[in-house]
Amino acid sequence: MLKRILAVCLALNYSVAAQAASPITLLSKQCIDYQVSLSQAQTSDTPQDASVRLERELLGLFNLKDSVRFYRHYPLNAEDKEALLQCQLHLADEFERLAKDPWLKTQSRQWAQSQVSDLRQLGRGLTQQIAEQIDQVQKAKIHTAQASIAHGLRQKDLSLIIGESRCRLDDEAKSHEAKSKEAQAQAFDNSIASYLIHQPDEACKRQVWQAYQTRAKQKNLAAMSLILETKQAVAEEHDALDYASWALSHQQLASPEQVKQYLDSQTRIAPAPWRLGAVLADLAKVEVRPLSGRQLLSEIQQELEPFGLQFETINTDMLRLWHQGRLLGDIFLSQAATHRGAKTQLSPLRQSVVGQQFGQLTLTLPDEIDDYRGQEQLIIAAAEMVSRLLTGGRYYLNNTLGDGQAIASLWLSQYLSKRLLPQLPRDSREAQLKAFASQLKVFRSKLALRAYQAPEHRLYRDLNQEFSLSFGEPWPEADDALFSFTGAVTQGPLYYLSLWHQSLAEQILSDTHQEDKAVFELLLINEQQLSLDEQLNLIFGSAQSVATILERSQHVQLKPVH
Repeated sequence: MLKRILAVCLALNYSVAAQAASPITLLSKQCIDYQVSLSQAQTSDTPQDASVRLERELLGLFNLKDSVRFYRHYPLNAEDKEALLQCQLHLADEFERLAKDPWLKTQSRQWAQSQVSDLRQLGRGLTQQIAEQIDQVQKAKIHTAQASIAHGLRQKDLSLIIGESRCRLDDEAKSHEAKSKEAQAQAFDNSIASYLIHQPDEACKRQVWQAYQTRAKQKNLAAMSLILETKQAVAEEHDALDYASWALSHQQLASPEQVKQYLDSQTRIAPAPWRLGAVLADLAKVEVRPLSGRQLLSEIQQELEPFGLQFETINTDMLRLWHQGRLLGDIFLSQAATHRGAKTQLSPLRQSVVGQQFGQLTLTLPDEIDDYRGQEQLIIAAAEMVSRLLTGGRYYLNNTLGDGQAIASLWLSQYLSKRLLPQLPRDSREAQLKAFASQLKVFRSKLALRAYQAPEHRLYRDLNQEFSLSFGEPWPEADDALFSFTGAVTQGPLYYLSLWHQSLAEQILSDTHQEDKAVFELLLINEQQLSLDEQLNLIFGSAQSVATILERSQHVQLKPVH
């Protein structure tokens, strides 16, 4: 693993001699010493020249942030984790310093009014990033609370007192009988998945699953309250009604009401969580041809050739991606662990920025993939890889902020899945698992939206009913599910976004009047740096209001799976 990490360090422009040292030590030193200077940008003669000079300065900062994120994918010792944390904090402080600079604030607003499309996007992106900065005290409170909640939810074992003997599994009950009375209330320590698989009693399954979802409530209640209070204070500083209203004001669905309308349109019955295993066990799997990861990647490459993409093999562990003679970047390949269930993993290292730098990523491939989900995961990773390398903007922020890249990647993964995977019958195991995952996301999105609204303005008041609408059965304590997933504190009211991106990608694939190659160039390359609204207008052939998109989304979701 470390050898592979050291190889990728070539991308960080270290000297040959420096590579003998730990890559994280070198990265940490670069981080702590790094400081952005605005002097050259401030003395530029034109807005365009100022933006180019600023981009050169900011790229170093963004590349270091991406490198920190890259290394966090790997197992690290305590010293390296601390080094990356200090690096992360320094970079955040450096960007906060820039965000307070009067010249940058003024210049960003001026760029946001530019007639030049990419410069206008850069100005809007910077203005939003500056507006979203919070003071260090607030930041410290939020990060500490988030870390506390994440730690509590990482505890995988179920620790519950099972009061009813009928809800104990046979082997536990026998052990229970053999113990003294003082030990008869011992905690149930089997994993939740194992329990649900082996427990035949439906009522026990429901009881234990629901208790498991709220296991961290008492431990995380104070941290969650602190986050909600701090976020509300941030919203009030911006004269917003509440944090949900503030966070959504910059999105395509620009209000809690529009998000609710979308989530309601996506709500439909899926298997109850505690019954999911039994439901899936009775359904047939979709059969696929067993392939190695490299074989499937080769088939993906062939499907991408009509779009003008070419993969050059440098050696067995490295590919180079080209588009119509333009070098996009490098892909470092590695083999996943050989155990069954090994997954594809994409680890971006450097973002492609036209005229500034090529992209670089690592792609970890399983040795053999003999199931639908595993092959779909590789297709999704390959689509994201191409999207990251191909994006045609001259500014890092334009290539990474907003919905564009996510929608482009999802559209391409769906396009490739239709060509490389068998159709997915609605009554298959994979289709039902997708339906469940979607409804869990819908329900949790409602939870997150509600949590960040002021109590008197909450659009979702009865979470018990919302749970029943998604899973067919009530859950009186459904409000407490807010404590069951980290997205409630890391993404907050924007937790719904991945669902929204998926819906838009499905609409584009099914409803566009454009040829596939035209959509590919419009979404993934976007040479003219059009906004998402402008892209959708061209794709659908008419102006797209949010109401029209929402209506289309509901229509697409009601279609059969394939």
